[in-house]
Amino acid sequence: MTNFLSKINQLDQELNIDPIHHQVKEISDIVSVVSQKQVLRKAPERLGFLPDKSEEICAGLSQTDIKKFKSANQLFNNLRQFLAINFGVWSLPNLQTANAIKESLNIKTGLEIMAGNAYWSKALSDVGVEMTVTDNLDWSKTSSTGSRQFMTVRNFEAAKAVKIFDNVDLIICSWAPNFGNSDTNVVSTWQKMNTTSRLLFIGEKVGATNSAAFWQKGLIHHSPELKQINQTFHSFDFINEHIFEITHEI
Repeated sequence: MTNFLSKINQLDQELNIDPIHHQVKEISDIVSVVSQKQVLRKAPERLGFLPDKSEEICAGLSQTDIKKFKSANQLFNNLRQFLAINFGVWSLPNLQTANAIKESLNIKTGLEIMAGNAYWSKALSDVGVEMTVTDNLDWSKTSSTGSRQFMTVRNFEAAKAVKIFDNVDLIICSWAPNFGNSDTNVVSTWQKMNTTSRLLFIGEKVGATNSAAFWQKGLIHHSPELKQINQTFHSFDFINEHIFEITHEI
């Protein structure tokens, strides 16, 4: 943790340009909030610089400073990995989005499956949703972040949790693995139960999260409510992260 933060602060001081100042402050604020086990009030700004902006900034720099700028930009794009390694956090919830989920979908109770360290449950709980948090906890046996839970996580495999904790308004899963069949098992279990609950997955379509079979099955339900919710939730890096609702139809 210290090396990452000290390196971006060192580059910030050496380059001394406003765009770098701004992004270093944004990252420092994010890390401070996460390290205190709190939740961001709103989604962070997009970090890192796209090619056009990078070219514009570098036009006024020496060759030495261009190398420093590129190093800083690479570090900015690695924030998600840094958060994962140090806090077990792959997705950054925010209170604005959590409240939008609660209000737009009329959610009072929720179940998080494959919860990891339960950061999304923390956000939903903070806005008044009564959350049950579950994960099979296999990953926590070998991860140094396994003890850094934002809420207490109960040991249940995902599809089993869906069956047991069936009296909820919302089931939510953030960053399901992009291998195996745990996500499709959850969907088929939930659909067969004929429940009125809403099922949301958070991740990147045909990318960093969920299995290929999940995306191939055409499970996504495009609702006005989810469009409104996603307006409060935008990715902070090159991962095109969204919130997806699953259709009840089998």
